[in-house]
Amino acid sequence: MDEATKLAPFPLVGDADPVPASLFASYPEQANTLSLLYEVSREITSILDREELLRRVAQRVKKLVNYHVFSVMLWNEKTQHLESAFVMRYGDAIPARMRVPLHQGLTGAAASARRSVRVTDTLADPRFLGCEVEIGVAVRSELVVPLLMQDRLIGVLDLESADTHAFTAEHERMLATLASYIAIALENARLYEEARQTERRLHEDLSTAREIQRQLLPSGAREVPGLDLAAGYCSARELGGDFYDFLPYGKGRLAVALGDVSGKGTAAALFGSLAIGTMREHIVEHPCPPPEMLALLNRRLHGARLDARFIAMAFAVYDAGKRRLTLANAGAPYPILLRGGKVQQIRASGVPLGLFSDTEYDEVTVDLRPGDIVLFASDGILESENSEEQEFGIARLSALLESVSPQQSASEICDLVLNATDAYAGGGFTPSDDRTLLVLRLTDHSSTDFSKMPIIY
Repeated sequence: MDEATKLAPFPLVGDADPVPASLFASYPEQANTLSLLYEVSREITSILDREELLRRVAQRVKKLVNYHVFSVMLWNEKTQHLESAFVMRYGDAIPARMRVPLHQGLTGAAASARRSVRVTDTLADPRFLGCEVEIGVAVRSELVVPLLMQDRLIGVLDLESADTHAFTAEHERMLATLASYIAIALENARLYEEARQTERRLHEDLSTAREIQRQLLPSGAREVPGLDLAAGYCSARELGGDFYDFLPYGKGRLAVALGDVSGKGTAAALFGSLAIGTMREHIVEHPCPPPEMLALLNRRLHGARLDARFIAMAFAVYDAGKRRLTLANAGAPYPILLRGGKVQQIRASGVPLGLFSDTEYDEVTVDLRPGDIVLFASDGILESENSEEQEFGIARLSALLESVSPQQSASEICDLVLNATDAYAGGGFTPSDDRTLLVLRLTDHSSTDFSKMPIIY
């Protein structure tokens, strides 16, 4: 994408009209001048880097008007001063740090009057401010042209010469014509730089937010005998709308949650963080059964009334002493149970959170055995698409899980599923949805001590 394309949202003004061919026959000198002005205007209005723009303007103006010093001062609305933006002396750019208020000097006079100021002998004009020390030239004549956009002051174009009578009325007219295009080009460059800075700040903010979001998500849990637990998480954007959490739910009991917020980006990530915060706050005082937890979350999220957002979510509690999984579902894909190499869906369903204030949820209980694997997945796993827009789907996921070896860990199973969806979508793809999954793998154990609280890390 070229730089001009990036500025499509900005109201850029077009180029000058080309010089008619008939004018060259009738008025060749004027036509050549207009043709040069046309070429310069076309070139400078396509440059978006301010330093490069002003350097090119200085070079092009040199073909129209001979000068010794070329400078551009820009108007700073906050400080109410003209400030040096670019100075070229005898073909070389030099640093300059001049600040001039309106009505001071020839540049201030041109800016305040909104019209050109041409001085044939600076020694005879009391408005002249000598800057020989600053620019290294004994200036004897000067031409200052204001840069305006619909009477809004952008800055001034200042040409200086060591010779008297260096600038003519014709020079003044040519530069006055060119000045409007220079003003447009400078405004475009300013808008472009503002857009770049905004994009840079947004990228930095999103990077920080992504790291914060990552740290909100736990890596695992221990002190739950016989449970091998892992999570996989891949966001489609800088910030994801999927989330998951592990929560200590009493001695030998662990809760797991997986949610998918409608929409993407920052708003979805914050809505998910609100759900995580509400769960963590509530379990400190009352670690309630899964249906009650979902009903509580539903009321809280519905009360927030955040732009019709909703969350599809599964919430389950595993009791290590009983090897029992109790769960409730609010619109998330059915959890999957892999037992003896065969896949079956745990058919728990319900209305997503945040849509209706008084929704109630059903409870489903599954007694598990060593070797069982339970997988919770967001719809981004099942809806991963290939180049032909065909979804990965439950059939492919089931076939993949049925190929899992009993020796593979929960973490390896997570990687297997994510890698499979990556391969299915193909290289260089841009995912359309977040992909999140939780894997609970039951192992055989001889422990009879279920008196410890799970430790989340």
